[in-house]
Amino acid sequence: MVIQASSRRPRSLSLVLTLAAALVGLLLGPIGVDRSLAQEVLTNDSVISMVKAGLPESVIISKISSSPKKFDTSTDGLIKLKAAKVPDKVIEAMVTGGAPAASTASAADPMIAYMSPAGAKPLKIVHGEMESSAAPFAGSRTEVVLPAPRADYRITDRQPVFSTNLAADQWALIRLKPGKNDRNLPIDRNAGWGWGGGTFRTGPDPKYRVNLEGGPAPGGGVTIKPKEPLAPGEYGLIAIWRGQPNMVEVFDFGVD
Repeated sequence: MVIQASSRRPRSLSLVLTLAAALVGLLLGPIGVDRSLAQEVLTNDSVISMVKAGLPESVIISKISSSPKKFDTSTDGLIKLKAAKVPDKVIEAMVTGGAPAASTASAADPMIAYMSPAGAKPLKIVHGEMESSAAPFAGSRTEVVLPAPRADYRITDRQPVFSTNLAADQWALIRLKPGKNDRNLPIDRNAGWGWGGGTFRTGPDPKYRVNLEGGPAPGGGVTIKPKEPLAPGEYGLIAIWRGQPNMVEVFDFGVD
């Protein structure tokens, strides 16, 4: 019995070692493959670096098409790309993953920046809430209520110029009504109506709308500015996006 026990131990030990080696191979094998096939993940900074290095647009777009990517294509991200002088076609490729876009306006969310002497200053979106009031024979009124009585971003320029990725006629500049603890974007006020109902129309109140004029931006894109100097106060830009004014997302600023 002792001889038989001693003859089995080497076989058992050999089997255990073989299984252990196979398990280690299974665990280490995929790791080795992943490391060897790992590719650079492109980011906004990667693209900006390639642009600054002077690489041709076609090369950068080809790199975008063939590489893993994790781009920030939010409004702020796109404005920063534009400020870094990334070509429009490259930005389109970042948004579409390398596929050609039908147009800049349809490929990206609205973005707008104030062209200050120090460079482009992106405006941020402030989210408002619709507030309506109505009474029989007295008519109805709807406004978008924006938080805080003043915009965080302030300028002294009375006829500011903005750069944007949309056409000039896709923006509306509104003079905001001051409130006690907020600001209001007025919407059309409807005339009195009876118990039988009435007709309603939604859009910025023309009385508070400021006329804009557009022009070409240096290096491509569009600029817009008010036709007449702005009085001190609170203002908001809204995008007329896919045929409808987006009145609850306001790019606000104040003129001091």
